[in-house]
Amino acid sequence: MDISLAPEAAEQLRAQADGRLLRISFTTGCGGSGYRLAWTDEALEDDTVLDLDVVRLALDSMASSKLDGAVIVYDEVEDGFIIDHPDAAVAVWCG
Repeated sequence: MDISLAPEAAEQLRAQADGRLLRISFTTGCGGSGYRLAWTDEALEDDTVLDLDVVRLALDSMASSKLDGAVIVYDEVEDGFIIDHPDAAVAVWCG
């Protein structure tokens, strides 16, 4: 499993982590699929845990099966994180 951090993301995550894990979970619904990032104190039983020096990641089974090669990027305009992945597909909204 290879996930990396862009420099800006590493800086932001280092400042925010406070000893917590960043949990990435796969979500899906009418609006398409995506990932939810949230801080947690401990991984769930089936999570894959990765240590990226500045932050530990906990990935649910779907996220760990789909994010190999991804880069976590910090978006200054949105003041948030984006997962950049070469195999990502465009989401289609319904309704």
